[in-house]
Order: sequence, then structure tokens, then C-alpha cells
Amino acid sequence: MSSAVQVWNPDDWELFALSLLQARHGPLHVQKIPAAHKGDYGIDYYCTKDSVAYQCYAVEEPIDIATRAERQKKKITADLGKLVTNCIPVGKLFHGIPIRHWVLVAPLHDSKEVNLHCAKKTEDLRNACCAALDPAIEVVIQDVSSFPNDSVAAGISALSTVTLSVPTPSQTELDSWAAGSTNLLSNATQKLKKRAGPDQLDDFVSEAVRSFLQGNGLLDALRSSSPELHEKVMSAVNSRARRLQFAGPQTGGSAGEVLHLELDALIAAVQAAAPSLSTENAEQIAYGSICEWIMRCPLDFPNVQ
Repeated sequence: MSSAVQVWNPDDWELFALSLLQARHGPLHVQKIPAAHKGDYGIDYYCTKDSVAYQCYAVEEPIDIATRAERQKKKITADLGKLVTNCIPVGKLFHGIPIRHWVLVAPLHDSKEVNLHCAKKTEDLRNACCAALDPAIEVVIQDVSSFPNDSVAAGISALSTVTLSVPTPSQTELDSWAAGSTNLLSNATQKLKKRAGPDQLDDFVSEAVRSFLQGNGLLDALRSSSPELHEKVMSAVNSRARRLQFAGPQTGGSAGEVLHLELDALIAAVQAAAPSLSTENAEQIAYGSICEWIMRCPLDFPNVQ
């Protein structure tokens, strides 16, 4: 399944990037240029000690690779234009020491077209004969993979809201999973017969598989990007699973009533354990976990015929 993508608003990304840059250069060596008064010179943060300027940019996700690359290229072009136009005040910021690197910091960099664009803009800057720029200046794009995992995890754990965009599994992925998981598929079919009529059963089973795969994809992304948040979520899920396996469902009512109660309880448990996780993500994890419980154990509908 395709990787989940962190969804950022521009302000959160800028603050998150600041935490990464402070970890890289030291808190006292990273300065911010506010954009509210007369623009930002094509720079959000800078470090005079290492002669590097940073611009932060997060596209609106989810989006395809080509569109993401195109928007990143446009951002690079626009902000480097500001940099050259404001060469004199930029030089003052760096105390006359030429800038050696200009870096676009983005959540995700996944197209060599952006690298080629950076190479072109590097040549443009070197030919601009701007006193604030080193003759060998480099234009670079970096994403979270350019920073140590512990710095990334610490930054994410400090966010007020974490939202991941999880792609819906394709039909090929669904078919591939079904072909290799016949026992789980059979369990889901037998149990969901108690919830769906014969004309709905296939759709219910397909939705259960889709939710299971999507939930697992989200958990995998959390494990990589925020181990601490992942641990909290899994603790809540496993605690609910143990209780369900030991005590059974909270009601002896219909399959629909059981599912409603278990979903509500698990969503609430995940949100309580990981309040920074978005409501949408908490629901996706709960749906995926409930579907896994149906496929394996401990969830069944024993009082439903």
C-alpha cells in the first residue's frame, strides 16, 4: 500500500521546521525573518554561523508527485527572485559573510525534476554577481528524511495536531491481500453475515478489508514518523482488545449495536491516549482495528443468529 503523507498547514510546518533546524544548528544559531513587515526576502530562517538560508514550504496534501514537484519548483523560483532583489539587506543580515546554501525545507521531496531545477537556479544565482551570495552557492531541497529520526520524532510529538493522509487501497492491493489471506477473509465473511444481508455481504467484507489495510498503513506511518505517538495509540488499541477478548462485547444486542459501541469506545480510547492525533486519523485507526478483530479475534456477535 502507498505510504501515508503528513498533512501540514503552513504555520505548523514552519514551526516544525524550526525545531528541526534548531536541532541541526543549535537554538541560538537559528534566526527567523518575519514576513508580516515588508516581506521575508525569500528566507524564513537563517544561520549566520553556517552561512545557510532556509525557506519553508508545504504543499496542500494529498497531491500527486508531478503537481507537488511543479509547486516546489515555482516556490524556489519565486523566493530566489526575492533573495536577489533584496541582496543588500540580506548581506547585512549575514554580516557581510556570503551565503553558501539556500535550502527549501519541504515535508516530502520525491521528484528528481526538483533537483534539476535546483541545479538550474544554482547557476542563475552564481551568475547574478550578488555580493551576499557565495560564488559557489548551492540551491538545495531537503525533506524530513534529511534530519535525524529523533529530531523528527521530537518535533512531531510537540505538535498540537497530527494529521496523516492515508491513501485508499487500490483494487489490485485488495485482490493481492485477499489472495494471500483466505482464512482471514473467511472469518470476516462468516461474522459479517450477522450484520449484512446476502445482497450486501460482499460490500461489507470489501469495506472491512479496505479499512483494515488503511488503518495498518496509518499505524505504519505513525511508527516511522512518531514512535512515541504510535506507542500510545497501540497501547490504547491493545488494552481495548484484551478487555474485549476477556469480557466480550459490551452489549448482547444486534451486530450493528455491538459495532457502534465498540467503535465509539475505541475511538474515545485512542483520542484519550493520543490527543494530538486528528479525529479523522483516530477514526481510521479504530475502524482498521475493529476490522482486524473481526478477521481474527476477539470480536464476534455470538448472540446474533
